[in-house]
Amino acid sequence: MAERGTFLGEVQDASRRFWGLRWRWKGPVLAVLGLIVIGGIAGAVGDEDPELTAGAAPIQDEGDPDGASPADPGSTADSPTSTPTTGPTNTPIPTPTPAPPTATPTPAVFSFGGGKQIVGADIPAGTYRTPSGSDSCYWERLSGFGGTLAEILANENPDGPAIVTIAETDKGFNSSRCERWSADLSPITSDPSGTFGDGTYFVGIDIAPGTWRSANGSSCYWARLSGFSGELGDILANDNEEGSAIVEILPGDDGFTSSRCGTWSKIG
Repeated sequence: MAERGTFLGEVQDASRRFWGLRWRWKGPVLAVLGLIVIGGIAGAVGDEDPELTAGAAPIQDEGDPDGASPADPGSTADSPTSTPTTGPTNTPIPTPTPAPPTATPTPAVFSFGGGKQIVGADIPAGTYRTPSGSDSCYWERLSGFGGTLAEILANENPDGPAIVTIAETDKGFNSSRCERWSADLSPITSDPSGTFGDGTYFVGIDIAPGTWRSANGSSCYWARLSGFSGELGDILANDNEEGSAIVEILPGDDGFTSSRCGTWSKIG
């Protein structure tokens, strides 16, 4: 510590002696020292970028035409690129599969059995048939229920299938020993041109128009019909024949009936 104090004292003493010199002596010394200091500063500066030392302007970023620094908030170069917002994906709504149509049940065909029926109450007026018949079937349309012959509007004893049209003005209908009556008037033969037996048939539905022959008849009765009321006004033509019978059934005929004639076959 004593040596350091002695050194500092000597330095201070030399400094006083230097500054006590005349300027002609200390001036040159100060000039030399100034040059040394300036040279040191120039050397330090020389180690830096010569373009910056020479006062050159800083090189601007070629990608920044406005000269804005990367930190410049006004620079568009560093503005974040907006990411397009994708809208929600529309999920297709499935098309509902239509349910299969519900089958409409076929209404039951109206039918009725034997005995007396009140027209409009028990049975509606209309045309009915028995697909098969009985040799002893009997039916009658009635204007009343007094049991008198005058109240019978029409009656028949058909052989085989039967057809009857009940009018709205009829009061009643009576049948016995007949098959069940049905409003189903569909064909009862498999071929309109095929053979058929005794009974009452629809022309054009059950049997075809044309010329027909019956063989092996006995007291054969046949009639061409314009209706099925059972009244004489519905008979277009009729005949009673023994043995073989031939009849021409016309396209305009509504029906044909026969009894005790056997089997009919189409010959023309």
